[in-house]
Order: sequence, then structure tokens, then C-alpha cells
Amino acid sequence: MLKQRARVKLAELAARPEPVATTRFNVAELLVGVARSRDPVAEDRAVEGLLMGLEILEFDDKTARLFREITAHLQTLGKPAGDMDVLIAATALAEGHSLVTRNAIHFKNIPELRIEEY
Repeated sequence: MLKQRARVKLAELAARPEPVATTRFNVAELLVGVARSRDPVAEDRAVEGLLMGLEILEFDDKTARLFREITAHLQTLGKPAGDMDVLIAATALAEGHSLVTRNAIHFKNIPELRIEEY
């Protein structure tokens, strides 16, 4: 069910005029899934196929500064988030992308972040 919802959302995004992108951090998370799968070879092929059609957003100085600001803001609120989530959010913000997730609650306290759920 979850994979199907992700496929439907990806198809919806691909139909839009904007490029579909992911972050280098998301790639790392996918690769952990490959390593933990029952069939790493097949999963690695599937991930590589998925990534071929996506722009990979990299971490740079602008993103690092946004990471700093978001982390400080969340700590001030008393609602810290996991570093990986903040790194992903900072990258999306730095590049002007919305963030597509099934876990919107992880990102709800990040100002100016556009979130799309699936």
C-alpha cells in the first residue's frame, strides 16, 4: 500500500513542469534500505533506476547555514528534530523545492517549508 502511494505521488510529480529532485541525504537513506533488504542486488538496481530520473540536490554553504538556523529555531521552540530531517528540509528550502513526505509531522515546525504529503 505504502509503495503504491509513493509511486502514485512520484507519477504526479513527474507530470508537473518542475524538475523532480531529491537530496543526497535521501539517497543515503535509500542506500541504507538497500543494505538492509533481503535482496540487496535487486534493490540497488531499483534505487539506481529511480535516481536516474531525478536531480540530486547537494549540500553546500547556503544549506549549512539554513541547517544552523532551522536547528536553532527548533531548539528554541523546545521541539528539536532529527539532524537528517533538518538536513533534508534545509536542502529543499535552499533550492526552492517543496518537500514530499509521508511523515509531515517531522517537518511541521520548520518555517517557510512547503510540505506535500502522500
